Amino acid sequence: MKPQVGKYFFGRHRRLWGIWMWGQVTETGSSGTFVKDVYSYEDALREVYRLNGWGEPKNITRKF
Repeated sequence: MKPQVGKYFFGRHRRLWGIWMWGQVTETGSSGTFVKDVYSYEDALREVYRLNGWGEPKNITRKF
């Protein structure tokens, strides 16, 4: 997914999973505003889908 202002994304945050919202996107970089922490990858994925208005994910698989 390419960064878009106003969309949400997630990644590792300390020992949890953090959710951020893209705040600024430029050709040289981007920044986001922290929203919250969740405990599992699956919860983070579901929450990002819900916040972005994409419905419920069909498959949840970790690719790393």
